[in-house]
Amino acid sequence: MDWKVCKMSKTGLLLVAILIVIGGCGGMSPSVFLHDEYNFQYLERVAVIPFDNISSDQGAGARATRMFISEMLAARAFDVVEPGEVTKALEKHSTVRTSQLTKEQIVEIGKSLKVQGIILGNVTESSSMRSGASTINTVTMVVRMVETETGMTVWSATHTSGKKGFWASLFGTGGKSQSEVMRSCIKGVLKTLIN
Repeated sequence: MDWKVCKMSKTGLLLVAILIVIGGCGGMSPSVFLHDEYNFQYLERVAVIPFDNISSDQGAGARATRMFISEMLAARAFDVVEPGEVTKALEKHSTVRTSQLTKEQIVEIGKSLKVQGIILGNVTESSSMRSGASTINTVTMVVRMVETETGMTVWSATHTSGKKGFWASLFGTGGKSQSEVMRSCIKGVLKTLIN
């Protein structure tokens, strides 16, 4: 009798352990590029160029830019140029998308803003999908940093947040809000730059 109880307890514990492992496998890790020869210790001041939005969610680029700047300021890793100063510098270089700035324009903007790095990004996906009683919000972002001396990309990261997790699927619970998912995506991207 005791042996059967012990065997059932071990089976139950094994089942719980498997569920925990499966539940933790819902996330996707970022794709990251770091330039081998660039010394990030010289990076003190950066400018964040307004992010492009190539998703169907209107305003996702502007929301992502504001959240990204806020998270960078919270991390206290770099001095971040005020958005108004960035806008003023960009007015000289009107382009359809800020991600289409040339190397020469980036170097010139870098000099005028006195920054060592310019961060450009875009929101490639910002969507909501109904699944039963819950809503799944998903955000994908591609962000890169260009150093302003040569206009060379020294860091780039692509990250997706918001896929429905195992526990939400199992118990039918609601997912995170669109803002929470975007913030999570930004934090995932920044972790690849700021340790």
